Amino acid sequence: MDIPRIYIFDFNNVALTVVFSIITSIIAVEFSRQVKRQTDRKRRNMVFYSLLLALTFWLTHLFVIISAGVPFSTSNFYLYFILFFGICGLGSYAALNLAQRDIANTSQYIFTSLLIGTSIIVADYGAFSIIFKHSIDVQPMLLAFSYLFILVTAFSLLRFLMQITNEDIYEFVRKYKYTGCVFGGMALAGIPYILLTSIVAAPEGTGKYAFIAPFIFMAAANLLFMLVPDVFGERLIMKNVQSHLSLFNHNPDAVFRVDLKGNILNVNKEATDLTGYSASELAGVHFIQLIDRSEEEMKIKQYFMKVLSGETKVIETSLKRGDLTSANVRITAVRIIVKDKVVGVFGIVRDITEKNRADKLIEYLAYHDELTNLPNRRNLEKVMSGLFIKGDNFSLIYLDFDRFKRINDTFGHSFGDKILMQIGKKLTEVIPENCLIARIGGDEFAVLAPGPCKPEEIASKIVKAFQSPIFAEGIEFLITASIGISNFPDDANELDLILKYADMAMYKAKENGSNHFQFFDKSMIDQSLNKFELENDLRNAINNNVLTVFYQPKYNASTNEITGAEALARWKHHHHGMIPPGVFIPIAEEANLIVPLERLIIRKVFEQLVKWGEVGYEVPRTSINISIIHFYQEDFVTFMEQALKEFNLKGDMIEIEVTESIMIKKEDSINAQLQALRRIGIEVSIDDFGTGYSSLSYLSKLSVDRLKIDQSFISDSQENREIISTIVSMANNLKLKVIAEGVETKSQIDLLKSLGCLEVQGYFYSPPLPSTEYETMMNKSPQLHVID
Repeated sequence: MDIPRIYIFDFNNVALTVVFSIITSIIAVEFSRQVKRQTDRKRRNMVFYSLLLALTFWLTHLFVIISAGVPFSTSNFYLYFILFFGICGLGSYAALNLAQRDIANTSQYIFTSLLIGTSIIVADYGAFSIIFKHSIDVQPMLLAFSYLFILVTAFSLLRFLMQITNEDIYEFVRKYKYTGCVFGGMALAGIPYILLTSIVAAPEGTGKYAFIAPFIFMAAANLLFMLVPDVFGERLIMKNVQSHLSLFNHNPDAVFRVDLKGNILNVNKEATDLTGYSASELAGVHFIQLIDRSEEEMKIKQYFMKVLSGETKVIETSLKRGDLTSANVRITAVRIIVKDKVVGVFGIVRDITEKNRADKLIEYLAYHDELTNLPNRRNLEKVMSGLFIKGDNFSLIYLDFDRFKRINDTFGHSFGDKILMQIGKKLTEVIPENCLIARIGGDEFAVLAPGPCKPEEIASKIVKAFQSPIFAEGIEFLITASIGISNFPDDANELDLILKYADMAMYKAKENGSNHFQFFDKSMIDQSLNKFELENDLRNAINNNVLTVFYQPKYNASTNEITGAEALARWKHHHHGMIPPGVFIPIAEEANLIVPLERLIIRKVFEQLVKWGEVGYEVPRTSINISIIHFYQEDFVTFMEQALKEFNLKGDMIEIEVTESIMIKKEDSINAQLQALRRIGIEVSIDDFGTGYSSLSYLSKLSVDRLKIDQSFISDSQENREIISTIVSMANNLKLKVIAEGVETKSQIDLLKSLGCLEVQGYFYSPPLPSTEYETMMNKSPQLHVID
């Protein structure tokens, strides 16, 4: 039986060529999508895939050569292979490279299409000239038509490849992917046949117009193939438009779309609810008209210009509503870019009125004493920190009221609270307005007197004022005060020491009798621990690696299971025994030893984790305290990465604890380091939350995982119930974990559990333990380890 022929080509081999071309098209699409998903070695992979595609094209063309009823030569087979393989590899690389772009400009698209089309015709023409060198008979008109068909195929092929590479595989995308590969494969299969028809003389007996058959096949395949990207493109446009509209209309925040002049084009429903105006009323209005305070207009205009220039920032301002009220809002603005051209701006506006009110309430509760409404210890330390940063002089007057415990024991704490309220009122009456009065806790108060004030005069007024009795519920009480005074910077350059020295002076005043004040004197310092001697010994201890690490377990209060531990530095002095961290840590900070000390502790913790891992212990996450000074070292993150690599540990085994005061300066660089640590799996915890210099104002900006409620809140947990509840709620809303430290009683545990704080740490469960004791504890079955 005669085998059917298409012009001079065997029909069966033509069919095989089409099948192999379709397979090649599918492979090309999959290669392109794989490169798109890869994050590294993309260029190397593109080269490899391009060579594979060139090989498949060459194998496909073997069927073309065999199918032609024309004698061919194999004398220059290697030259033919190298020429064809090299040019096809170049064209494949160009196609894969451009397909990785979400959007290509017109010149790139045209240039690459011309390059692909030209590489195809050069590869085929050069290869066929070598293989069929005795039968070459170029027909210019047909060759021109062939080149035109090839260019059309190249344009359609590249467009389809870009579309399918940059789209997720939804069902409709999968359908168009295979449809396009079939028609694209047919178009690719027709290329060598129309080119052979144009350059190889037909044998005798071939029909006069039989040469048209390959061109008809090619035209039909191209027509079908061109429809795929057109129809597919329409579907993609509809999908993107619907996605855009869904994001716009169903955004939980108000969204405004404005033009380059700042005029509002359209808004979503949340924007009309926020402003109280309808969408038609807002259309055409300049966004500045919605700003409540005229003094902020220039700031907002500058913000708008920065957004247009490419900056994406957040700004807070006040927005006017239709009912003449105002709302505090946070605006995030981003440019709208179409074909590399800025055409407008999206303004995403969130109402933060209630949040600001809550923040103010939280701040007030965190920085004021609930009983007397006076500033509390945190407030005092915050103001002291501000004066410390400015370098201003001040005096700290520390008060403790004599025999107050006897009142509490005799009349009860409720009556004692009323006395404390009367004390607060009397202090407010006699102390100058430019001084800060704070209740430290119990019956202890403090007065912060700025430089111009004379602390001895203030102390004398206090002594005189409390020579008069206090009345409560018809009972007269004479309460006297013992007062200690320290001066900054004369007595000390450290805030903790100023508090400590004022307390020392107050106790010295108690020794001298009631209703008396005493200035701090250096002779009051315990001479058994000489600071300079300790500094030198601490340096040697760090250099000789003699510090140890204790571990204080963290527990889940609901299951009583250990959830982790905090690593704590311990120093056993050869003469003085165990030196408290409250003594040697400040010395390390002042002597610039804190960084080597902390790095020693980090390495010791890592070494211990490796030992536990080698014997098969399951070790929960371990936290390490990191100081502000350490964060200011440029190589801190690098050190952590190298140390993890050296000990072959994963970052998710480690947590670092920092205080809020790290954000006082160098905010951007500090946050960048926090983000870098979190990227390698290390969690970040805010230690002593609520006691920092700017705990609330920077919380939303910090890149952290956990808040650690300060033990000062826990010690008076019933009084601080609202504060603890607010912190837990705020952490939940910010998707942060929360842990309470300093837990010592069952009632504190019950309160924390009722407020939703399940992770705890404190002496109720366990004190800090040597590594061997912690090792034993963490590998026991869950049980309650309560310290009597």
